[in-house]
Amino acid sequence: MKTIAYGLLYAILLFLPGCMAEEFQQEIITAKDEGAVRLHFQTVIPEFRTLQTRAAGGVDEMKVLVFDQNGTFITIETAALSNQTETGGTFIVSLPSSSEPRILHFICNHNWDSFNPSGMLGSNEAAVVALMSTNHATFWARRELSGGINANALPASNPVVLLRNQAKISVTNEAANFNLTGFVIHKRPDIGSIAAFNTTTAQFEEHAITEPLGMTLLDAQQSEIGTGEQYLFERSNRAAQQITTVIVSGEYNGTATFYKIDLVDANKVRYNIERNYLYMVKIMSVTKEGYSSFTDALNGASHNNAVLDPIIEKYPMISDGTAKLEVEKTLVIVTEPGKEISLWAHYYPDLNSSSIDDSGVSVTLISNEGALAGGSLSWDPATGTITATSAASLPTEQGEALILVQKGDLARTIRVILRTPFQFDPVTINNLNPAQLVSEQNIPATLKFNIPADFPADLFPLPVNIYTQGLYPAASGLQMVVEQGVIHYIYQATTTGEQTVVFKTNKFSNNETVTLQADYFTGGSVAYYPEFIIISGPIEYHERYLAWFGMYNRWSDVPKDATVDVSGVSDATMNIPSDGDFIFKLPFTTGNPTIIFEYKRSVFTYRKAISLNDLQSNSYFRLDWID
Repeated sequence: MKTIAYGLLYAILLFLPGCMAEEFQQEIITAKDEGAVRLHFQTVIPEFRTLQTRAAGGVDEMKVLVFDQNGTFITIETAALSNQTETGGTFIVSLPSSSEPRILHFICNHNWDSFNPSGMLGSNEAAVVALMSTNHATFWARRELSGGINANALPASNPVVLLRNQAKISVTNEAANFNLTGFVIHKRPDIGSIAAFNTTTAQFEEHAITEPLGMTLLDAQQSEIGTGEQYLFERSNRAAQQITTVIVSGEYNGTATFYKIDLVDANKVRYNIERNYLYMVKIMSVTKEGYSSFTDALNGASHNNAVLDPIIEKYPMISDGTAKLEVEKTLVIVTEPGKEISLWAHYYPDLNSSSIDDSGVSVTLISNEGALAGGSLSWDPATGTITATSAASLPTEQGEALILVQKGDLARTIRVILRTPFQFDPVTINNLNPAQLVSEQNIPATLKFNIPADFPADLFPLPVNIYTQGLYPAASGLQMVVEQGVIHYIYQATTTGEQTVVFKTNKFSNNETVTLQADYFTGGSVAYYPEFIIISGPIEYHERYLAWFGMYNRWSDVPKDATVDVSGVSDATMNIPSDGDFIFKLPFTTGNPTIIFEYKRSVFTYRKAISLNDLQSNSYFRLDWID
């Protein structure tokens, strides 16, 4: 899948608009002739103190790449650190001024030895930045400047938030009969991408999982086992054939042993490994020894729920090696105006303790472009709760706000987006809406709907509620929920694109509208109906008969194979397969016609006029004696 995705990316790059190198060289010269502008800009750099050297895990250099409004490369310049702040720093860079829109990429800690600026002239930003990879921690951000490059292009009120290209895994133990001695990551990517790029939409997107070309997976080494948090590059782990796991070493009731843990959530859905996130593995209980050797653990099956019960949680977090700052989410999508938003943030003075101290944590709104109601942001350090209210109306184009959570040297940013709800369209059954199904039981009904390509990857897995009373799942995997006597199913969407769920009809002649509901989406629906309306039940006629003292009536079964004529509708049939039973078959209609049934026996006529709706609601009916 990765090869296909990047092959598609290369194809996209080949057809991106461009010009000859001479033309772009002229553009650079022209832009610089207009005069270079000296920009001072603020940055938020996650997890590392700015003035540390790269060898110590910090940031020691930054490059700024400039592209035009079409994403075509113009130049690259070096930004110098001028002042350290608690959360990042102030940088200075000279860029060619321009009144035309520009795109900037900020990259820290990358090895530029093989980068040839003149060779990149005419190249699109995807070809220049999306294909970059590295084997160490780097930081990246992208900024669109609609007003071009001028002295006010990068205001201090809207700092450049750099995204780190690594994730982090920690393991803690709460099982009394187990002593944790360390862990190591198995099948860790050897390299990572610089920027987050969605190969489906060909757009730079913060929460897109981006695997670089040539990436291989490294086997864990026993010598690498340690107790501290460990870093790794991001990867699409959820559907991978070779998955990333955690090998845990310890002592179970005094015996040295090893366990393999799969990185799955509470719904047993495997996590993708996403940059800038912490994956916390908490060992809650151990019931049995694991593998006796490290090699057996590498090659064996995972122990989740079998002999070891871990809770694995994914958090946006930041740490300086001593303390840590966690926020519940770094991305909040709101699709309703005036909606209250609530999420938590906590500061842990001791990285290895669960003790929280939120005093001194500050929460600041650093930018708000139509996403939040003015003055609605608040922070309660007593509970660690951040609240805000979305703007009073949905913007034509999505609104965005940036919230900074800070404690000393540590800071996290929360991005709030207000937008119109996503759409499931198209929603179909057997590729139709409405769909016509054979009027029998157990007929396949394949439900398909769409998760848009711009739906944030960070919000997966997405529970989608499917409401249907006439269909049942054809295979396991859906959760069934009964609320107030009504059944619905929960499907876990794990990626964008077309979703397929196979159902079957649970009875013949079903007719309903299947509805879909999920957070961030407007409801979707698809109707289906049968080829025929088939109604069956008992049938009697008010038999006229002669007795000793005259003519009488009694209710009797209409006999098998009797002829009952039907009028008022076309192409309908009425069969009497056995005494007193009928099967009525009518081409499907949404109307409510009045149907006349007539049965003649001897010299007498028996008749019943009834609406289709009444017949469907009560299929027991009698033919009255007419004459």
